[in-house]
Amino acid sequence: MSLQTRNCLKRRSLLVFSLFLTLVSSAPTSASSGCGKRLPSGVTPGGSSSNLTITSKGLERNYLIHLPDNYDVNKPTSMVFSFHGRISTSAEQEELSQLSNPDFNPNAIAVYPNGIDKQWLGDPDAPTSIDDIQFTSHLIDHLAATYCIDSSRIYMSGFSNGGGLVGLLACDPGVSAKVAAFATVSGAFYLGVVGAPPGSLPACHPARTPIPLLNFHGLRDPQIAYFGGDNGSHRGQTIAVPEYLEQWVRRDGIRADAGEPNVCQGSGHPRVVKQSWGNGVLQHYNESNLEHTWPSESPNHSDPDGSTETCYEAAQVIMDFFGQHTL
Repeated sequence: MSLQTRNCLKRRSLLVFSLFLTLVSSAPTSASSGCGKRLPSGVTPGGSSSNLTITSKGLERNYLIHLPDNYDVNKPTSMVFSFHGRISTSAEQEELSQLSNPDFNPNAIAVYPNGIDKQWLGDPDAPTSIDDIQFTSHLIDHLAATYCIDSSRIYMSGFSNGGGLVGLLACDPGVSAKVAAFATVSGAFYLGVVGAPPGSLPACHPARTPIPLLNFHGLRDPQIAYFGGDNGSHRGQTIAVPEYLEQWVRRDGIRADAGEPNVCQGSGHPRVVKQSWGNGVLQHYNESNLEHTWPSESPNHSDPDGSTETCYEAAQVIMDFFGQHTL
């Protein structure tokens, strides 16, 4: 090989290497700006800290946060939100959901926001002047600037009224652009709220489709009835769960998968039907024996509305589902 040819190849190799370095340096990173920062006072790995605050739209809002034992200020970490039900609190939601339990969630930060007057946007009694969607967006940004967050692995879950808020968050173009997947348990999806006409859900304009969504609902739920209606409370009409899911099927443009006719077969527990669409991007668990409660393998005494049990832990199913999705 001539000297001229060797020099040409050397220049070409240097050019390729230079291009590689340029691409690497310009590649997007999922590490948030909070990486490398000291933990706030009183916040420690393996513990839960309550009554932490931010200001959103002029209101002081508070939340509870739990860091996993292995939290590292230099390692981007996934983050899971869990919103409480109406007349509940962040501390009660932490106990109910078990999302701070390392048996189910050993690695992710768990965040439990508090609603004003123990309720969230989407409930008929919640004032629309309180913007819980904007609060959630502000809280995501605040936490990402405070802790080392993997911005591609932020997730939302909620129970009852909190589940209804999660449905609104999944439909919001701003928040849904920041969140990889959503999960609702006994979600309260009210019609004719947040500016929606009577008999309709609020407008839904997610940042992308399909939106990964996991849905649980007990067939015997007396508060947020599986097939919709006013549930005997006369506080407002909720949509039937099958219709709610069908709206997401149409919105996402996905088809039904095989599903499972009985998740709990052979376990001695009552039947649980699992439905799935779009290769699992949308999933639904219909628990035949459960009322208005969080599915658990043991009676959930932290929730006075239900004390029956099923063959699985919703916390584990939720974390497994979240683990399959990133932005």
